[in-house]
Amino acid sequence: MKSDIPKHTLFEYLAGRATPLEKKAVEEWLKVTANAEYFHRCVYEWELQSPQYQPDGDRAFARLMEQIEEEKTAAPALAQETAPRRSINWRFWSIAASITLLLSASAWLLRRTILYKNIETGYGQTVSFNLSDGSHVTLNANSALSVPRFGFDDEVREVMLKGEAEFLIRHTPNDQRFVVKTSEQFQVEVLGTEFTVFARPRGTRVALNKGKIRLDYQNDSRKKKLLMNPGELVTLDPEGRLTRRHIGKTDQEVAWKEHRFAFDNTSVLEICAIMMENFGVVLQPGSDEIATRTITGNFKAETAEELLMVLVEVLNLRIQKENGRIVLTTKETISKPL
Repeated sequence: MKSDIPKHTLFEYLAGRATPLEKKAVEEWLKVTANAEYFHRCVYEWELQSPQYQPDGDRAFARLMEQIEEEKTAAPALAQETAPRRSINWRFWSIAASITLLLSASAWLLRRTILYKNIETGYGQTVSFNLSDGSHVTLNANSALSVPRFGFDDEVREVMLKGEAEFLIRHTPNDQRFVVKTSEQFQVEVLGTEFTVFARPRGTRVALNKGKIRLDYQNDSRKKKLLMNPGELVTLDPEGRLTRRHIGKTDQEVAWKEHRFAFDNTSVLEICAIMMENFGVVLQPGSDEIATRTITGNFKAETAEELLMVLVEVLNLRIQKENGRIVLTTKETISKPL
């Protein structure tokens, strides 16, 4: 939207130099949702042109030393009390360090907010949406996708994923690349295709349904590339070990879109991790024997309670609540309250 507030006025407002009349005009203008995009661009441009906004460690250190010297001059009689003076100095060092860290963190967070739009889902939630290029994304529970506010439609369309998502990528006339980054060590590069990405602490998994994609990853500090074909599943464990296999149909990899859990000889220990990832519920096996039990099948569960009942009924287990967590036990070993 074209701004009816001059850019110079917005810069004065951001710098804290706007007149009361200008300040009121800007604040009224910001109440219009359509002006948000232009304002974000101005904030970013102003930040780049305003180095004084960035924390200046050297100036902060100089001001700190001046303050210490002023205290020494104001209290010469206490000059020989070295222990208290060192204590005060350490306090100033601590305050200065805290302020510098706070300013750095605030500047970083502001930059992230300005540059990226973040779409998040809570536990037990899924959401579908279109990107500005027409690509379609479905986010699984407890996941987040960061999309650039500016320049997304340039040479490379790049997004950052934490969690799990399905991507239906729109091919562009100028063959723009589409990149999904999950970390500095792993990314998926595509043109026009359908695929799912799983990126959580217990590993990364990519399933390709249609088209072609290239994986860029690191193994033993060496950068590697891998071209995937439709029907393939690639997994990368936390230690950097990569496995590749042909699974044919990839329907099971997106079962979560319909609140279904597709288990294929899946252990109870892995299901406990799935419970935490999707519902934020701490579930633990009561013994090593229970942890290694497996389940195969396709089960619908929209809540943690429904998934828990699947485990209890299929494996003939019982549940016991202990200190905010749920423990799976056999019916014979469950403890009785005293």
